[in-house]
Amino acid sequence: MNHADESGLEWEDVMQMMNFGSSNNVIDWKITDTKTGLSNMKIQYKWKIDDKVKIRITNDKNFPHPMQHPIHLHGQRFLVLSTDGVPNENLVWKDAVLVLTRKSFDILVDMTNPGKWITHCHIAEHLSDGMMFEFEVEG
Repeated sequence: MNHADESGLEWEDVMQMMNFGSSNNVIDWKITDTKTGLSNMKIQYKWKIDDKVKIRITNDKNFPHPMQHPIHLHGQRFLVLSTDGVPNENLVWKDAVLVLTRKSFDILVDMTNPGKWITHCHIAEHLSDGMMFEFEVEG
């Protein structure tokens, strides 16, 4: 069931029972690498400065509490190339993207800033539950 209105925003007041069942005590919020099966801080990516890295971010269609996640990359910038395979015609540099319910986003990250960085969900409860991973840009 989609609890979003035409704007794509979720309204908390119409989801009280669903939200009660989606606390950190009930749901384990994760970012998972589908190739390795690793999640959250067990993910340890390493790239080199000036690498261009294409990443697909998918909001799991089968998750018991579908919701949007504002995903933020620290230290780098990226372009949203497509949503569900449909090319994005408005390519602008970003450091965060709202990953809509049941959608996939392809992003191209420009690794220009050396150091250790994190990527995380900007919803405080999800972040406190560990919905983040670390990556390093060597340079």
